[in-house]
Amino acid sequence: MSKGKKWLGTVTVVSLSVGLYAGLLTGVAHADYQPSPTDVVGIGGSTPQYELDFGANGDIAGDLGYNAANNVNKLVTFDATGDANGRDAYADGSTLAAPVLLDPTVVLRAGTSPVQRPQSSSNAISALLADTGAVEKISFAASASEPTAANQTTASHNNWTFLHVVEIGTDPEEIVADSTTNAPAGLSIAELLGIYKGTYTQWNQLPNNSSGSSDTIIPLLPVASSSITKTFLADLKTQNGGTAPTLSAAVKTVEQNDPTAITSLPAAQSVDAIVPFSNGRLNLYGSGYFLNPVTVFPGGSPISAGVKALTATAPDASAGYTDVNTLYVIFRQTDATSTTPWQPGSSQNWVQALFSDPSGPPPFFATPAGKALVAAAGATANYQDLGDVSNG
Repeated sequence: MSKGKKWLGTVTVVSLSVGLYAGLLTGVAHADYQPSPTDVVGIGGSTPQYELDFGANGDIAGDLGYNAANNVNKLVTFDATGDANGRDAYADGSTLAAPVLLDPTVVLRAGTSPVQRPQSSSNAISALLADTGAVEKISFAASASEPTAANQTTASHNNWTFLHVVEIGTDPEEIVADSTTNAPAGLSIAELLGIYKGTYTQWNQLPNNSSGSSDTIIPLLPVASSSITKTFLADLKTQNGGTAPTLSAAVKTVEQNDPTAITSLPAAQSVDAIVPFSNGRLNLYGSGYFLNPVTVFPGGSPISAGVKALTATAPDASAGYTDVNTLYVIFRQTDATSTTPWQPGSSQNWVQALFSDPSGPPPFFATPAGKALVAAAGATANYQDLGDVSNG
């Protein structure tokens, strides 16, 4: 997830997380596990991060991840966010009125310097393409978008043949609002186009919604590099006759898939805010995975998202907005064809063991156990080995 945000207008739009009831996150030093030269290291965007986390390390229901087999070499995935609850990190001195975003870093391999943590799907793919040293620091990128044709050209120039793409699941995208909201139970793509262009600024201006609230609508949108935003803007463009709409100045930029973008607003504003959001992340909140981070170990009670999806029939009688983000794992084709075994005693390379082996046994993420962990992270498991593809 990209770190840029806009702090505009009179609305206080600070996606600071449930854990900031008592204060703000600060940058601290970490002594996390630093992968060995033979571990497999993945980076990626926020939308697919928990699917890879669970696949590596298991879920809270006791389903075991790949690393539970205690193999010599590990599957290591670094989240897009600098916080395990999926929240942005803020520097010392931040306040609600003046947040200072931190550039969180990560040590990709033992014995190397910290580098900026990739925080979106596109940034992760770019980092993978830039990793051209003799020894790989990044093995794969987890992404909610396919590589572009330009990405594939770069991979070819890197002598990797191409970027190999595997789908591990899908994640519906929806519009969410506060659990207590003035929004109708559903909003169509036509209505959303009007809201985000500024044609409709109050709820009672929506078609067939004259009895709705006269409050001002607060449209929120994750940063431009967000897969959630890319999908949503593409849908608005289609609805706008193929022309990208000019967004209203009322649209505020917030953290991707963080419900506190809405719930941390003053009550008078949260009831009027909406934002496109990952259904998988909502499912993960519903599973009780996230605990109140204000409480020290062993942790507080599970927290709810505090937001709900607006997927019912819209006032204009159309279906409530929904689309789907596909969750991909992207790696070098030269790694897929490598003859170097990964685990001692095995003939498989790491790609074959984890993600793609057309001529051998199912790789871990194609097994029932791997698919179950993808589903436990909130997505719909759907393994497909796509090979050499791009989104043009």
